[in-house]
Amino acid sequence: MNPNTLIFIAVGSLLALSAVGAAVFAWRTESSLLMMRDAPTLSIAALNERHRRGLHGAFVFGQPVAVVGTIECATPLQAPYSETPCVAYAFAVTEEHEQLSGQPGTRQNHEFAFGGHDVQQQQVARFYVRDASGRIAVDPAGATLDLVETVARYEEYTGLLGHKREVWREERVLPLGNRVFVLGYLGNDTGTPIIGRHLTDPTQRFIISHRDERTLGTGVRRRAYAYYFGAVLGVAGAVAAFAAALAR
Repeated sequence: MNPNTLIFIAVGSLLALSAVGAAVFAWRTESSLLMMRDAPTLSIAALNERHRRGLHGAFVFGQPVAVVGTIECATPLQAPYSETPCVAYAFAVTEEHEQLSGQPGTRQNHEFAFGGHDVQQQQVARFYVRDASGRIAVDPAGATLDLVETVARYEEYTGLLGHKREVWREERVLPLGNRVFVLGYLGNDTGTPIIGRHLTDPTQRFIISHRDERTLGTGVRRRAYAYYFGAVLGVAGAVAAFAAALAR
């Protein structure tokens, strides 16, 4: 078989796999939109009433619900860089090193070394969301967290003998007292209402976001469209590559 034909087949296969991956991501992203559309956004008083009915067998726990309110927590975390009181944070540090070698006044070589990429995330075991009608507990375990960016900083250090160190720091938090949108499942914790992940299926969507429902939905929709567009491009590229292979 012609080597060029093999190349086109390999390229077409990679593009086809990319298209499948993009389609899967698009479908998963769109499932968040469907859940947001189907889950009612309720006041906390209404959630407490549903919980009361559930204790008496008139409501099945584990149904999707959404709530908007203000974050409360008696023992918040402190973000490592901004020191913001919060209920969740994520930070990343990327470091690179550059070394000049050779004698001064002559052509020097640049030697690069990747220093590492450190990512850490921490969250409280439980916080509360309050609105005008009351408050409800939230267990954030297993949630997709949409956090506020607090730090995005580039640092450069130059040492002796041409050594240069570059550091990029990023930090995102869910601040105490911030408005929050929670899309999860209403449950019961020893007689107390709580919103958390799905009771039996951890793959079901559970979202905690600093953005309101409309803004979050717009962002999710755009991301889904981008994945679908990538899938279409991948299919078109794969068809073109396979057609080129057959023409050889």
